[in-house]
Amino acid sequence: MVRATRQKSAAQMAVHIALGVIAAMAVVLLFSARADASPGAYRVLLTEPYEEGPHELGAQIAAFPDVAAIDYADTSVATPTAAQLSSYDVVVSVGDSSYLDREAWGNSLADYIDGGGVVVQAGYDSWEDAFPEGRFASGGYAPFIPGNNGNNLTSLGEFDASSPLMQGITTLATEDNTEPELAPGAVLIAKWENGLNAIAVKGRVVTTTAWIGDDYGPGIWSGDYGRLVVNAVRTLGPPAAAVAKARLSVTNANPAGGTVFGSGGISCGSVCSADFVQSVSASLSATANPGFAFAGFSGACTGVTCSLTMDSAKAVSANFTSVGFKKKVKLNKKKGTAQVSVNVGGPGVLTLTGKKVKKRQNAPIAAGTVKMVIAAKGQAAKALKNKGKAKVKFNLSFTPPSGTPATLTKSVVLKLIG
Repeated sequence: MVRATRQKSAAQMAVHIALGVIAAMAVVLLFSARADASPGAYRVLLTEPYEEGPHELGAQIAAFPDVAAIDYADTSVATPTAAQLSSYDVVVSVGDSSYLDREAWGNSLADYIDGGGVVVQAGYDSWEDAFPEGRFASGGYAPFIPGNNGNNLTSLGEFDASSPLMQGITTLATEDNTEPELAPGAVLIAKWENGLNAIAVKGRVVTTTAWIGDDYGPGIWSGDYGRLVVNAVRTLGPPAAAVAKARLSVTNANPAGGTVFGSGGISCGSVCSADFVQSVSASLSATANPGFAFAGFSGACTGVTCSLTMDSAKAVSANFTSVGFKKKVKLNKKKGTAQVSVNVGGPGVLTLTGKKVKKRQNAPIAAGTVKMVIAAKGQAAKALKNKGKAKVKFNLSFTPPSGTPATLTKSVVLKLIG
């Protein structure tokens, strides 16, 4: 029987596209399942191009004491970068035909492997219509040459009992699977009872031809696939105790003001720290909420951008400053001007501009209320003189020191009574 991979409905695709926009702004991680092992233990990322995620597999992996944390990523809505993958000791790619970008995913995997990462592939990642492309394919990283998705009901047959990858594995069964050929330089570890290839290894990549996700329903696979993943990182990666980690901690003293996004799943607000393999790169960015301006980073980073080499534990603070109109605009009908009061949460530069108003600037040195005068120019000034009123629109930009500007916009009808 040949089982076609499931396609998303139009409604599902719309939801996934919307989720992809959010995920691309931050990181695609959905949640952490566990963090109770000793410091330096393994971190595992399970990826699949479906929002359900391979949670049955994750539950198996979480049972091992040297697994510190498990995260999930939906590769149909966003493609994890190599920098994001670098905080994990092993990445599991449960494949299908719905990757957002097969080439970008293959490039990320290749870069991650080059940096010392371990990859476990499953199922349709070895199907000719669904495998990761890019450098992962062209560079010959995969143990199998992709083939048909034959989907044969079978179980574990002959295998190399001396291989560390097979230690403790007694049963493996599959209904959805592929029929690839062994790639040059790869080592075949196991076959299925029907004689087809089951598991192979090449470099730091282990591939099982069985599909081991959740979303086709229970009973599609069973057995010790979680142990295979743990055996892979134990065998091909550094010992758990030897995985040197460096923690990046972010402080957002005013979470109402905005969110800090960054490598390793940081989204602070809520997730304000992440552990990285030592010496990898990490980055942070900040997005201010309406009514606030980003006032820059401090600590291990300064200014509006933050790029770090995680050679040790580092702490960064993000600062957001409030800005907003205090009251209604106050008119001066004798002069034909208006006065706007602005509350600022700290020092910075206020700049008032507009096509029909004169440019003004003020530089408050502390939090407080600043008054700015609105005066017409050009055609608005002529209308004010001839008709006694003129509607003008102005922009008020507030830029904190070492920060990025926030802009407020308002309209007012100026009146002149002679």
